[in-house]
Amino acid sequence: MSKAFDSKEQQQEEIHAIRQTIAEMESAFNAHDADELDRHFTLNATWVNVLGKKLSGWKQINETHKVLLAGPLRDSYACYVVESITFIRSDVVVAHIRQYSTTSEGKIIESEQGSLAVYVMVKEKEIWKIAAGQNTLVQ
Repeated sequence: MSKAFDSKEQQQEEIHAIRQTIAEMESAFNAHDADELDRHFTLNATWVNVLGKKLSGWKQINETHKVLLAGPLRDSYACYVVESITFIRSDVVVAHIRQYSTTSEGKIIESEQGSLAVYVMVKEKEIWKIAAGQNTLVQ
């Protein structure tokens, strides 16, 4: 088990790094760049997409994202809003991210359906990555 934080500042630094990772994922999604998006997943990650399909391992996640981002999602854009980050240990968090559909300019489309994602993130070699997650459409 990893040790607790030495200070509140150290914990805040980790929260900032996690938020930065999520911002990078949003940018990659909006650029429709599967490789950039998926560099934020561990090699053995699991992901359940909004259709309920479970993807196992980085390769399957990346192959699926390449198809979706070049195909059905090629004109889709989103804004990711971090709703919560809860530390399980100093190197494991659960984050809830609200995803809103946007225009290509980043304006939220009120009439579009959004989603809520849960990320289980781990710190590997000083970098926060998603080890498991699920994205659920919100009615």
